[in-house]
Amino acid sequence: MMCFLVMAFILLLWFFDVQYYLRIISTVAFGRLFQKKCNIMDETTIHGFCFTQDLDLVMKHMNNARYVRDLDFARFHFYDRTGLYDEMVKRKTDAVQAATNVRYRRVIPIFTFYKVTTKVIYWDERSIYLEQKFITSDNFVRTAILSKATMHKPIVEEVMVVLKAGPKPEPLEDLKLWMDSMEVSSKRLRPEKQD
Repeated sequence: MMCFLVMAFILLLWFFDVQYYLRIISTVAFGRLFQKKCNIMDETTIHGFCFTQDLDLVMKHMNNARYVRDLDFARFHFYDRTGLYDEMVKRKTDAVQAATNVRYRRVIPIFTFYKVTTKVIYWDERSIYLEQKFITSDNFVRTAILSKATMHKPIVEEVMVVLKAGPKPEPLEDLKLWMDSMEVSSKRLRPEKQD
């Protein structure tokens, strides 16, 4: 019996990213147990620590892929704390991460605590645009991220009214430029029409 359990555990680790799912569950559970719900326009925060599993090849600082992974945890936490996830469930839709623009400003060294902040900066009919930041204890923004979460149904405006977002903010200059670049890229990647 013990051999079977050990084998099952090894297979779980081999075929599934168990730590990823455990981190999502623990991040959302911690928020539900110890943090209040907040408005969709409020900034949320999760905390992290750069450990040996997060390192890149030089073994001194966080691997670029780990930043993007932590953004998932911060987004799930944000969706839960703001009520956005509940509204998506009510409307039988979900959101996919349509695009991410990551600007690495300075590395996060090994054995360093950091926080990831998440806030809404703009939305349109189908997408919510988030600004996320990795900030260390010296209050330096190590990484700045723009994220586009697109819902499968065009209901974002409706959801933002229900969640009392207030008036839609004007897009920041860097967001406008990024949105323009995505539009140019999208046009370039569309198949040409045959005459």
